Amino acid sequence: MKVLVADDETLARDELIYLLGTHPDIFIAGEAVNGREVLEKIHRLEPDVVFLDIQMPEIDGLTAAKEILRLKKPPYLVFATAFDCHALEAFSLEAVDYLLKPFSPERLDKTLDRLRKMLAKPQLSLDILANALERVQALADPYPKRLAVANEDRVLFVDPVQIVYIYREDRDVLVCLMEGRYRSNCSLQELEHKLSGFSFFRPHRGYLVNLQYVDSITPWFNGAYQLIMKDPEKSVVPVSRSQVKSLHDALSL
Repeated sequence: MKVLVADDETLARDELIYLLGTHPDIFIAGEAVNGREVLEKIHRLEPDVVFLDIQMPEIDGLTAAKEILRLKKPPYLVFATAFDCHALEAFSLEAVDYLLKPFSPERLDKTLDRLRKMLAKPQLSLDILANALERVQALADPYPKRLAVANEDRVLFVDPVQIVYIYREDRDVLVCLMEGRYRSNCSLQELEHKLSGFSFFRPHRGYLVNLQYVDSITPWFNGAYQLIMKDPEKSVVPVSRSQVKSLHDALSL
């Protein structure tokens, strides 16, 4: 596990490096003393994990974290600080863990065990990353211009106008684009709220559609309808009877 340790206090930084050094699978890739240096060394060293102090000069740890999570392949973040008043905001940035100074070897062991499990499961890592990106976006803008979604090997930002429809399948929420499907860590209700500034409609409790991609509407049974979408598969989306009038209003029928 390749680690970058960022703290402007030499004693605290040395203590953490010493404790990490007692684990044979940990490699200290580098050190940083402020947020600006953290960002520069992440690009150069590509660590798996960054232990990040919150109170640092130039760019503080929380501000640096928001920039880190926008990277194409960001490392995992563990916040380390003497001030637990920052815990809530740290976890809103989806930190793996939050360590208080002075560091406890037992507490650090638990953090490292969690990191090992996450690094061993790339798909879990991508899901966590997508969720982190969503949370960072929400801090900046409750109605984002892009959404973070994931598939088996990458996380990407999606412009809402590119989304054909969204649906729930078992416990997953899938976002369908013209070129494929991706997972979102948001619920359909959360996505409906996030996308309220765009032309999305909830025809059924399990679906959210972009009305710009509706190709045709066909009668179904018992007064319900089906939407035929413009994606390559010509996907069929059900419209529940309770939503028929709302659909007519949305389409000015």
